[in-house]
Amino acid sequence: MIIESVALVSLPGAPAYQEKLYQAHMDTGEDVLLFQAHWDVPLPPESLVGLTVEEARRRRAERMLAAAGLRG
Repeated sequence: MIIESVALVSLPGAPAYQEKLYQAHMDTGEDVLLFQAHWDVPLPPESLVGLTVEEARRRRAERMLAAAGLRG
């Protein structure tokens, strides 16, 4: 499954710490919640288009580690 588009969405009734989530629309027609947005780790939604869910999650983890100074 390949990501066709990504949007930042809010879930109704979600707690404040889940204010925005990345939601991917897959090439299969399915919508998948990828992960929570973090203010200190900017990740443009369009940068995830064309990736698999696993690749998108790995890219986010790499960005978070880099922001924490644990990875160059």
